Amino acid sequence: MRSWMGYQLPFDRHDWIVDRCGQRDVRYIIDYYDGGAVDPKSKLFTVLDVRPAITDWQNMWDRMVVSYWRFKFETLGFTPKLPIPPTEEHH
Repeated sequence: MRSWMGYQLPFDRHDWIVDRCGQRDVRYIIDYYDGGAVDPKSKLFTVLDVRPAITDWQNMWDRMVVSYWRFKFETLGFTPKLPIPPTEEHH
């Protein structure tokens, strides 16, 4: 969908399964993008976009929570409080 809005497509994509502390396995999507030249010698760097695949409601919720955190930090200038408290599922 991002390419429909004019964003570049990733040059590579991988799926990884992550074991969340024995509670459940979560499939993550990792997209690799060309980040452009780092220095005048044209060494390139890679930008990663890593996110849970939308395979269930919990993964969708996780993505929405991270989007909200990014908005608060990057747009509103809030400082994240660490450590991040666990969700009800992880008690």
